[in-house]
Amino acid sequence: MSSKLSTYSNRRTQVYSKFRAPEFADIANMRPGVSHDRIIEAWLVNRLSVTQSIYRKSTHQLYFCDTTGGATSEAVLKSLLALKIQRGVEKVRVDSLGAIYVGSKIRIGTNELPVVTAALRLMGLEVIYVDF
Repeated sequence: MSSKLSTYSNRRTQVYSKFRAPEFADIANMRPGVSHDRIIEAWLVNRLSVTQSIYRKSTHQLYFCDTTGGATSEAVLKSLLALKIQRGVEKVRVDSLGAIYVGSKIRIGTNELPVVTAALRLMGLEVIYVDF
């Protein structure tokens, strides 16, 4: 019995080792009409927790998963309001039709970033910087 089980598990690993992990270009080709940027956003937001936020330097976007009460987006908006800047928080769409909302994003300039980062850190959120 154990030899059958080990043979089965060996075959299973052989099958799965033949396939490489999908790259961004592969994923974009599987879903017509979905931009690379939107795929990257979905990938980022799906990996966030409530205690993290990601600032994407290339697009000046701050991504975060808001709490059910909206405390994170409220802190971001209040810190921007202190700088006399009014912006709206957008939902990040994950599927190709835009029906599933996972996280939020807001455009943050480089001069506004230290204030927003400080507000988020006071709430206990880690801010991660990425360059893609």
